[in-house]
Amino acid sequence: MKLRIRGNSIRLQLTKTELAKLAEKGRIEDTVRFSSEQSLRYGIEVRPTGAVTAAYADGALVVTLPKARLELWRRPGEVSVEGSQPVGGGKVLQIVLEADERPGLE
Repeated sequence: MKLRIRGNSIRLQLTKTELAKLAEKGRIEDTVRFSSEQSLRYGIEVRPTGAVTAAYADGALVVTLPKARLELWRRPGEVSVEGSQPVGGGKVLQIVLEADERPGLE
């Protein structure tokens, strides 16, 4: 799973295998290690209802994805899910989840 951050935009890109694992387990996570004591965990959690949201706490970035949106995302031809949330001061955080369907990226 790839994590890209630019300004107020978060983009997570999953392979087909990772998307299947998310559907099966309801959660997928990865970690970037900066040292033996510092790391950034990031992942996606499927929830029964709600909106696409993101939260950061205790060194972890978690994007929540409603189950109905996951099911739509897994349909043929659907490559992304998008959401946004206000962060105050008139600013908005854009959240994009993408399935990378290029061959050989498993």
